[in-house]
Amino acid sequence: MKVNVYDVESLVDDKIKVIVSDLIPNSKLRVSMKMEFPWCKGEEFSSYGVFYSNEKGEVNLDSVEPLEGSYKTADCMGLIYSLKKSNTEGKNFAENISIDKPIIMNMIFESDIERKEVRLKRLFKTEDIITKDISDEFIGKLFYKQNSSNKTILVLGGSDGNLDALELLAAPLASRGFNVLTVAYFDLEGLPSKLEEVPLEYFENVFKWISENEITNTKELFVHGTSKGGELALLLASRYKQIKKVVVSQPHAYCFQALDGQMNGKDTSSWSYKGKPLPYIKVDNNIFFEDQKKDIEKGIPFGFASTYKKSIVRADNKEEARIKVENSEADILMISGKEDNIWNSYDGCVEIMEKLKKNNYQYNVELLTYDKMGHPLPIPYIVPLKETLFVNMDGGIFSSGGTVEGNAKGQFESWKRTIEFYKEPLSIDIKK
Repeated sequence: MKVNVYDVESLVDDKIKVIVSDLIPNSKLRVSMKMEFPWCKGEEFSSYGVFYSNEKGEVNLDSVEPLEGSYKTADCMGLIYSLKKSNTEGKNFAENISIDKPIIMNMIFESDIERKEVRLKRLFKTEDIITKDISDEFIGKLFYKQNSSNKTILVLGGSDGNLDALELLAAPLASRGFNVLTVAYFDLEGLPSKLEEVPLEYFENVFKWISENEITNTKELFVHGTSKGGELALLLASRYKQIKKVVVSQPHAYCFQALDGQMNGKDTSSWSYKGKPLPYIKVDNNIFFEDQKKDIEKGIPFGFASTYKKSIVRADNKEEARIKVENSEADILMISGKEDNIWNSYDGCVEIMEKLKKNNYQYNVELLTYDKMGHPLPIPYIVPLKETLFVNMDGGIFSSGGTVEGNAKGQFESWKRTIEFYKEPLSIDIKK
């Protein structure tokens, strides 16, 4: 048995290619994978697939579906995106995240007569990435190369407020040649304790720092926002003309009520400006509890999407709370899953596109939608999808939406497009 893996060492978001040859023709091959996060030893994830070799005694994992296994499609990355927890010591892999050490994935190849192992090394960043903690004007972290481009991307996370988790996205992005700045905007010292009346002027300090710092030194800002961070990214772009490119993953078209964790908190806006809360859609927790109860009784997964959808229908201030994306002067890439079950981001994206078309928006706008995608992280192949797709909660199952395969497809394709989008020249420059 000859095993060829391309590449055994690569960035975490890169695809691998696996071809096994010199097998007995039309014989079975079992391929399995085991993985632990370097910062969370003892939490083991595993996956597998069983295949038949062809008449030449070959198995190409990209062109043959498994006979059985943890995934169903002809996709070499299936072993990675279908990883599921197989051993636990009760640790939370979302805590103490560190990108310093690579993820080690052990692949085991077993035929009827032979067994081989291959060790994959999945890097979060290339060796030339430099990191710089920032704590004076704002709280954040800069990822850059000594001779990187002057393109700087501000990365805004979602409602979990986990700044460390943003490094999982920032480091691979910086490895492609961008300066990437992650910024906290709540739940740290000197910031609002909850996602409640977060002052937009806080980001004016961030913009000033980016324009004046010797590393970033640019007046043209790029922004990336995920989920609630997508809401924020669009809001900032609509008000600050120095933002020239925006990528938003699972955003919405409106400003919403403040959050306390995942549930809605104080009856005020998530955002404020000069001490005044911005207009917002009120979101009633009772809608969620009613829908949750019905879904549990039906034996189907529940989520927050119906809560947001019904809250928008009930609102009598939709236009006031709507984010005026048409006032932006930025190229915009929106990414959404049609089965998003955290909130109805697809509806929001469609509404944004309609408003921009109606207002003859002169900049480049692109909407990527995926039928079987829900609300995954924007970067593929890091956090096992099965860990976030279905979670036991309150006597039922909470789901972020979509299928494992649908989320994997959406993650990979949209992340690839995100990198291309940031590299492309500004549409306004092309038109000149």
